[in-house]
Amino acid sequence: MKVLLTLALLALAGCGYRLAGTGAVPEGTETIAIHLFNNHTREIGLEVRLQRAIEDEFRRRGPLRVVRDDDADVVLSGDVRRFSNVPVAFSATDEAVQFQGVMQVGLRLVERKSKHVLRQVDALQASQDFGAVSGTVVATSPHFQRGTIDARDLPNLTNVQIGLTRRREAVTDLIDQMAREVYAHAMEGF
Repeated sequence: MKVLLTLALLALAGCGYRLAGTGAVPEGTETIAIHLFNNHTREIGLEVRLQRAIEDEFRRRGPLRVVRDDDADVVLSGDVRRFSNVPVAFSATDEAVQFQGVMQVGLRLVERKSKHVLRQVDALQASQDFGAVSGTVVATSPHFQRGTIDARDLPNLTNVQIGLTRRREAVTDLIDQMAREVYAHAMEGF
């Protein structure tokens, strides 16, 4: 049985697959500093919210402890390169009723002492769809129910109010999704 397990692990390693946690971070690494990403978009404060989400993701999932720069074994930095909300569905009167939020970041994981680049990803992208009018909002979906709009209020809200609220919620979801992706690329190498 041990022989089969060893052969299976060797086969996976030969194909470029790795076990979770054996990605870019060298063995013995215990701490990470997460810099504020450079924001090249018009979305004010996006970099701050992303940094907090990434820090939370590392704290939640471990095994690295989030610390200040001087105490870190590795440093994660990057750029928010793109953030947009693109209409993807329209009504019969050409009103945008569904949007897709897209965020693209580049990241860089560096060993602090040696300055050796452990992992660099130039374009990591995440997207999130959201309805912008009451007719496209599915009030019974779990995604909607986590938000701030009460389904009973939908008929009394304007499309602008619904669109702005749904956009705000979609941005939060997009930031959380991107934080999970950054963690996966930094820690697991994919």
